[in-house]
Amino acid sequence: MGALLTFIKVIGKITGILPLAIQIAELIANLTNPDHKNGPEKFAVVRAVIKDTIQTSELVIGKDIIDEDLFDQGIGKMINGTVDVMNATTRRP
Repeated sequence: MGALLTFIKVIGKITGILPLAIQIAELIANLTNPDHKNGPEKFAVVRAVIKDTIQTSELVIGKDIIDEDLFDQGIGKMINGTVDVMNATTRRP
């Protein structure tokens, strides 16, 4: 019975991670798509994926988003902060 319970727990974790893995794969495909060349288009793609991910996370499940604009602003700050961090670093030769 112990092995079966462990197996069920592992499957539960995998199925919980699977939607996020699919979203990340879609995000990478969209960002590397030659049709999505400019910053605003890339921002929109990333924002949509992050928004969906947050809305299906334990962070907000069972809660209502009462201020959609504030929610979107917060996501925008997350994206811009990540871009700032990436722009503040350089690749090592």
